[in-house]
Amino acid sequence: MLKKNKSTFIISFLLGIVFIISAWSKYYPVEPFEFAIVKTGFIGWKASLIVARVIIAIEFTLGVLLLFSYRLKSTSKIVAAVLIIFTLQLIWSIINQGNTGDCGCFGELLPMTPLQAIIKNIVLLIAAIYLSFSKLESTFPFKRFGLFLLCFFLTFIFALDPVDYTYSKTYLDKPFENFELNVDTVYETQIHEKIGIPKIDIRDQKLILAFLSSTCSHCKIAAKKLAVIHQMNPKIPFYFFINGNDEDIQKFIEITGIKDIPNSKLNGETFVKLAGLHLPVIYYYNHGKIEKQVDYYTLEQYHIEDWLNEK
Repeated sequence: MLKKNKSTFIISFLLGIVFIISAWSKYYPVEPFEFAIVKTGFIGWKASLIVARVIIAIEFTLGVLLLFSYRLKSTSKIVAAVLIIFTLQLIWSIINQGNTGDCGCFGELLPMTPLQAIIKNIVLLIAAIYLSFSKLESTFPFKRFGLFLLCFFLTFIFALDPVDYTYSKTYLDKPFENFELNVDTVYETQIHEKIGIPKIDIRDQKLILAFLSSTCSHCKIAAKKLAVIHQMNPKIPFYFFINGNDEDIQKFIEITGIKDIPNSKLNGETFVKLAGLHLPVIYYYNHGKIEKQVDYYTLEQYHIEDWLNEK
Protein backbone atom coordinates (compact mmCIF):
# COMPACT_ATOMS: atom_id res chain seq x y z
CA MET A 1 0.00 0.00 0.00
CA LEU A 2 2.84 2.37 0.87
CA LYS A 3 4.48 1.72 -2.50
CA LYS A 4 1.19 2.29 -4.29
CA ASN A 5 0.59 5.54 -2.42
CA LYS A 6 4.11 6.69 -3.29
CA SER A 7 3.62 6.12 -7.02
CA THR A 8 0.19 7.77 -6.83
CA PHE A 9 1.69 10.82 -5.15
CA ILE A 10 4.42 11.08 -7.78
CA ILE A 11 1.91 10.86 -10.66
CA SER A 12 -0.33 13.42 -8.97
CA PHE A 13 2.62 15.73 -8.34
CA LEU A 14 3.85 15.52 -11.95
CA LEU A 15 0.35 16.05 -13.32
CA GLY A 16 0.04 19.10 -11.08
CA ILE A 17 3.32 20.49 -12.46
CA VAL A 18 2.03 20.06 -16.02
CA PHE A 19 -1.19 21.94 -15.19
CA ILE A 20 0.71 24.78 -13.51
CA ILE A 21 3.13 25.10 -16.44
CA SER A 22 0.17 25.04 -18.83
CA ALA A 23 -1.60 27.78 -16.86
CA TRP A 24 1.48 29.99 -16.57
CA SER A 25 2.41 29.66 -20.24
CA LYS A 26 -1.14 30.68 -21.19
CA TYR A 27 -1.08 33.61 -18.78
CA TYR A 28 2.24 35.10 -19.86
CA PRO A 29 1.46 36.39 -22.37
CA VAL A 30 -2.31 35.91 -22.24
CA GLU A 31 -3.16 37.38 -25.66
CA PRO A 32 -2.34 34.28 -27.80
CA PHE A 33 -4.63 32.19 -25.59
CA GLU A 34 -7.40 34.75 -26.04
CA PHE A 35 -6.95 34.46 -29.81
CA ALA A 36 -7.02 30.65 -29.60
CA ILE A 37 -10.36 30.85 -27.76
CA VAL A 38 -11.84 33.12 -30.45
CA LYS A 39 -10.48 30.74 -33.09
CA THR A 40 -12.80 28.01 -31.79
CA GLY A 41 -15.72 30.02 -33.19
CA PHE A 42 -17.80 29.63 -30.02
CA ILE A 43 -16.67 32.76 -28.16
CA GLY A 44 -16.29 36.36 -29.34
CA TRP A 45 -13.40 38.78 -28.93
CA LYS A 46 -14.69 40.53 -25.79
CA ALA A 47 -15.85 37.38 -24.01
CA SER A 48 -12.50 35.69 -24.74
CA LEU A 49 -10.74 38.08 -22.36
CA ILE A 50 -12.87 36.81 -19.48
CA VAL A 51 -12.96 33.15 -20.52
CA ALA A 52 -9.18 32.98 -20.97
CA ARG A 53 -8.52 34.23 -17.46
CA VAL A 54 -11.12 31.92 -15.91
CA ILE A 55 -9.63 28.86 -17.64
CA ILE A 56 -6.15 29.84 -16.51
CA ALA A 57 -7.39 30.23 -12.91
CA ILE A 58 -9.01 26.78 -13.08
CA GLU A 59 -5.78 25.23 -14.37
CA PHE A 60 -3.72 26.89 -11.64
CA THR A 61 -6.20 25.65 -9.02
CA LEU A 62 -6.21 22.08 -10.28
CA GLY A 63 -2.42 22.13 -10.53
CA VAL A 64 -1.98 23.11 -6.89
CA LEU A 65 -4.58 20.60 -5.71
CA LEU A 66 -2.77 17.85 -7.61
CA LEU A 67 0.59 18.89 -6.17
CA PHE A 68 -0.74 18.18 -2.69
CA SER A 69 -2.90 15.20 -3.76
CA TYR A 70 -5.83 17.06 -2.22
CA ARG A 71 -9.07 15.01 -2.24
CA LEU A 72 -7.53 13.12 -5.11
CA LYS A 73 -10.60 11.14 -6.18
CA SER A 74 -12.79 14.19 -6.72
CA THR A 75 -9.94 16.39 -7.99
CA SER A 76 -8.83 13.82 -10.58
CA LYS A 77 -12.41 13.48 -11.85
CA ILE A 78 -12.59 17.24 -12.41
CA VAL A 79 -9.20 17.10 -14.15
CA ALA A 80 -10.46 14.29 -16.40
CA ALA A 81 -13.60 16.28 -17.27
CA VAL A 82 -11.52 19.35 -18.16
CA LEU A 83 -9.18 17.27 -20.35
CA ILE A 84 -12.14 15.66 -22.15
CA ILE A 85 -13.66 19.09 -22.88
CA PHE A 86 -10.32 20.38 -24.19
CA THR A 87 -9.87 17.26 -26.33
CA LEU A 88 -13.35 17.49 -27.85
CA GLN A 89 -12.66 21.10 -28.79
CA LEU A 90 -9.37 20.08 -30.43
CA ILE A 91 -11.11 17.33 -32.40
CA TRP A 92 -13.70 19.85 -33.57
CA SER A 93 -10.86 22.17 -34.59
CA ILE A 94 -9.18 19.47 -36.70
CA ILE A 95 -12.47 18.55 -38.38
CA ASN A 96 -13.28 22.16 -39.28
CA GLN A 97 -9.86 23.77 -39.73
CA GLY A 98 -7.39 20.93 -40.14
CA ASN A 99 -4.36 20.07 -38.07
CA THR A 100 -2.71 23.46 -38.59
CA GLY A 101 -1.38 26.29 -36.48
CA ASP A 102 -0.64 26.42 -32.77
CA CYS A 103 -3.46 25.25 -30.49
CA GLY A 104 -2.24 27.51 -27.66
CA CYS A 105 -2.21 24.70 -25.07
CA PHE A 106 1.17 25.84 -23.75
CA GLY A 107 0.99 29.47 -24.86
CA GLU A 108 4.17 30.72 -26.49
CA LEU A 109 6.30 28.31 -24.45
CA LEU A 110 5.74 25.21 -26.58
CA PRO A 111 3.88 25.42 -29.91
CA MET A 112 1.63 22.41 -30.54
CA THR A 113 -0.61 21.35 -33.37
CA PRO A 114 -4.12 20.23 -32.36
CA LEU A 115 -3.18 16.58 -32.98
CA GLN A 116 -0.11 16.81 -30.77
CA ALA A 117 -2.26 18.41 -28.07
CA ILE A 118 -4.81 15.60 -28.32
CA ILE A 119 -2.07 12.99 -27.78
CA LYS A 120 -0.80 14.99 -24.80
CA ASN A 121 -4.32 15.19 -23.35
CA ILE A 122 -4.88 11.44 -23.75
CA VAL A 123 -1.71 10.72 -21.76
CA LEU A 124 -2.80 13.15 -19.03
CA LEU A 125 -6.31 11.70 -19.08
CA ILE A 126 -4.96 8.17 -18.47
CA ALA A 127 -3.04 9.53 -15.47
CA ALA A 128 -6.16 11.31 -14.16
CA ILE A 129 -8.26 8.14 -14.50
CA TYR A 130 -5.59 6.18 -12.61
CA LEU A 131 -5.65 8.77 -9.82
CA SER A 132 -9.44 8.61 -9.60
CA PHE A 133 -9.13 5.06 -8.20
CA SER A 134 -6.59 6.08 -5.61
CA LYS A 135 -7.15 5.84 -1.87
CA LEU A 136 -4.63 8.63 -1.23
CA GLU A 137 -6.67 11.53 0.20
CA SER A 138 -4.76 14.54 1.54
CA THR A 139 -6.94 17.15 3.26
CA PHE A 140 -6.45 20.47 4.98
CA PRO A 141 -7.78 21.77 8.33
CA PHE A 142 -10.32 24.06 6.66
CA LYS A 143 -13.03 23.00 4.24
CA ARG A 144 -13.52 24.16 0.64
CA PHE A 145 -9.79 24.56 0.04
CA GLY A 146 -10.33 24.13 -3.71
CA LEU A 147 -12.92 26.91 -3.82
CA PHE A 148 -10.59 29.15 -1.82
CA LEU A 149 -7.77 28.51 -4.31
CA LEU A 150 -10.01 29.21 -7.30
CA CYS A 151 -11.17 32.53 -5.79
CA PHE A 152 -7.57 33.42 -4.99
CA PHE A 153 -6.31 32.76 -8.52
CA LEU A 154 -9.28 34.53 -10.13
CA THR A 155 -8.66 37.60 -7.95
CA PHE A 156 -4.91 37.49 -8.56
CA ILE A 157 -5.18 37.13 -12.35
CA PHE A 158 -7.86 39.78 -12.86
CA ALA A 159 -6.07 42.18 -10.50
CA LEU A 160 -2.66 41.72 -12.09
CA ASP A 161 -3.95 41.76 -15.67
CA PRO A 162 -7.37 43.47 -15.62
CA VAL A 163 -9.70 43.41 -18.61
CA ASP A 164 -9.90 46.82 -20.27
CA TYR A 165 -12.51 47.07 -23.01
CA THR A 166 -11.82 50.76 -23.60
CA TYR A 167 -8.07 50.57 -24.30
CA SER A 168 -8.19 49.85 -28.04
CA LYS A 169 -11.23 52.05 -28.67
CA THR A 170 -9.55 55.02 -26.98
CA TYR A 171 -6.55 54.64 -29.27
CA LEU A 172 -8.55 53.95 -32.43
CA ASP A 173 -10.71 57.03 -31.89
CA LYS A 174 -7.68 59.33 -31.76
CA PRO A 175 -6.90 61.38 -34.88
CA PHE A 176 -4.13 59.97 -37.03
CA GLU A 177 -1.87 61.96 -39.34
CA ASN A 178 -1.91 60.19 -42.71
CA PHE A 179 1.32 59.65 -44.59
CA GLU A 180 2.46 58.17 -47.88
CA LEU A 181 4.13 54.78 -48.07
CA ASN A 182 5.88 54.17 -51.35
CA VAL A 183 6.11 50.40 -51.91
CA ASP A 184 7.18 50.76 -55.54
CA THR A 185 10.69 49.61 -54.63
CA VAL A 186 9.37 46.16 -53.71
CA TYR A 187 7.78 45.72 -57.13
CA GLU A 188 10.38 47.52 -59.24
CA THR A 189 13.50 46.03 -57.68
CA GLN A 190 14.90 43.02 -59.47
CA ILE A 191 13.98 39.95 -57.44
CA HIS A 192 16.94 38.56 -55.46
CA GLU A 193 17.64 36.67 -52.24
CA LYS A 194 16.47 39.57 -50.04
CA ILE A 195 13.17 40.26 -51.76
CA GLY A 196 10.68 37.57 -52.68
CA ILE A 197 8.22 37.73 -55.53
CA PRO A 198 5.14 39.60 -54.23
CA LYS A 199 2.00 37.46 -54.43
CA ILE A 200 -0.20 40.43 -55.39
CA ASP A 201 0.21 44.07 -56.31
CA ILE A 202 -1.15 46.07 -53.37
CA ARG A 203 -0.43 49.57 -54.69
CA ASP A 204 -3.96 50.23 -55.90
CA GLN A 205 -5.72 48.40 -53.09
CA LYS A 206 -7.25 49.12 -49.69
CA LEU A 207 -6.12 46.53 -47.15
CA ILE A 208 -4.38 45.73 -43.89
CA LEU A 209 -0.64 45.70 -44.50
CA ALA A 210 1.70 44.14 -41.95
CA PHE A 211 5.49 44.07 -41.69
CA LEU A 212 6.61 41.13 -39.57
CA SER A 213 9.84 39.43 -38.60
CA SER A 214 9.93 35.64 -38.47
CA THR A 215 12.11 35.73 -35.33
CA CYS A 216 10.17 38.42 -33.43
CA SER A 217 8.01 37.10 -30.56
CA HIS A 218 5.63 40.07 -30.73
CA CYS A 219 5.26 39.57 -34.49
CA LYS A 220 4.19 35.97 -33.86
CA ILE A 221 1.49 37.13 -31.47
CA ALA A 222 0.31 39.79 -33.95
CA ALA A 223 0.26 37.27 -36.81
CA LYS A 224 -1.84 34.85 -34.73
CA LYS A 225 -4.43 37.55 -34.10
CA LEU A 226 -4.45 38.56 -37.76
CA ALA A 227 -4.91 34.88 -38.70
CA VAL A 228 -7.94 34.59 -36.40
CA ILE A 229 -9.44 37.80 -37.84
CA HIS A 230 -8.94 36.32 -41.32
CA GLN A 231 -10.68 33.13 -40.20
CA MET A 232 -13.61 35.06 -38.71
CA ASN A 233 -13.97 37.21 -41.83
CA PRO A 234 -12.13 35.88 -44.91
CA LYS A 235 -13.31 38.88 -46.93
CA ILE A 236 -10.92 41.24 -45.11
CA PRO A 237 -7.92 41.80 -47.43
CA PHE A 238 -4.44 41.40 -45.92
CA TYR A 239 -0.88 41.41 -47.14
CA PHE A 240 2.23 40.56 -45.11
CA PHE A 241 5.87 41.36 -45.81
CA ILE A 242 7.94 38.98 -43.68
CA ASN A 243 11.59 39.43 -42.76
CA GLY A 244 13.84 36.40 -42.30
CA ASN A 245 15.40 33.46 -44.07
CA ASP A 246 13.26 30.97 -45.97
CA GLU A 247 13.32 28.31 -43.24
CA ASP A 248 12.36 30.73 -40.44
CA ILE A 249 9.60 32.27 -42.56
CA GLN A 250 8.12 28.84 -43.29
CA LYS A 251 8.11 27.96 -39.56
CA PHE A 252 6.58 31.36 -38.78
CA ILE A 253 3.76 30.78 -41.29
CA GLU A 254 3.01 27.30 -39.92
CA ILE A 255 3.03 28.30 -36.23
CA THR A 256 0.92 31.43 -36.69
CA GLY A 257 -1.55 29.87 -39.13
CA ILE A 258 -1.26 32.56 -41.81
CA LYS A 259 -0.70 30.23 -44.77
CA ASP A 260 -3.93 31.41 -46.43
CA ILE A 261 -2.95 35.08 -46.24
CA PRO A 262 -0.89 36.51 -49.15
CA ASN A 263 2.67 37.20 -48.07
CA SER A 264 6.19 37.49 -49.40
CA LYS A 265 9.73 37.73 -48.11
CA LEU A 266 11.24 41.16 -47.63
CA ASN A 267 14.69 41.69 -46.11
CA GLY A 268 17.45 44.22 -45.97
CA GLU A 269 17.32 47.97 -46.40
CA THR A 270 13.98 47.91 -48.23
CA PHE A 271 12.23 46.31 -45.24
CA VAL A 272 13.75 48.81 -42.77
CA LYS A 273 12.80 51.80 -44.92
CA LEU A 274 9.16 50.70 -45.10
CA ALA A 275 8.69 49.24 -41.62
CA GLY A 276 11.27 50.89 -39.41
CA LEU A 277 12.96 49.07 -36.52
CA HIS A 278 10.06 48.66 -34.09
CA LEU A 279 8.05 45.58 -35.01
CA PRO A 280 5.43 44.46 -35.69
CA VAL A 281 4.06 47.21 -37.92
CA ILE A 282 0.40 46.97 -38.94
CA TYR A 283 -0.97 49.60 -41.33
CA TYR A 284 -4.38 50.53 -42.67
CA TYR A 285 -3.13 50.90 -46.25
CA ASN A 286 -5.25 52.77 -48.80
CA HIS A 287 -3.81 53.17 -52.30
CA GLY A 288 -0.34 54.15 -51.09
CA LYS A 289 -1.53 56.14 -48.08
CA ILE A 290 -1.36 55.00 -44.44
CA GLU A 291 -4.55 56.01 -42.62
CA LYS A 292 -3.94 54.25 -39.30
CA GLN A 293 -1.20 52.28 -37.56
CA VAL A 294 -2.02 49.72 -34.85
CA ASP A 295 -0.39 46.95 -32.82
CA TYR A 296 -1.91 43.66 -31.71
CA TYR A 297 -3.31 45.32 -28.57
CA THR A 298 -5.30 47.89 -30.53
CA LEU A 299 -6.07 45.73 -33.59
CA GLU A 300 -9.84 45.22 -33.70
CA GLN A 301 -11.84 43.29 -36.29
CA TYR A 302 -14.90 45.56 -36.07
CA HIS A 303 -12.77 48.67 -36.66
CA ILE A 304 -11.11 47.15 -39.72
CA GLU A 305 -14.51 46.20 -41.15
CA ASP A 306 -15.86 49.71 -40.54
CA TRP A 307 -12.81 51.26 -42.20
CA LEU A 308 -13.06 49.00 -45.25
CA ASN A 309 -16.73 49.92 -45.64
CA GLU A 310 -16.01 53.65 -45.67
CA LYS A 311 -16.61 55.27 -49.02
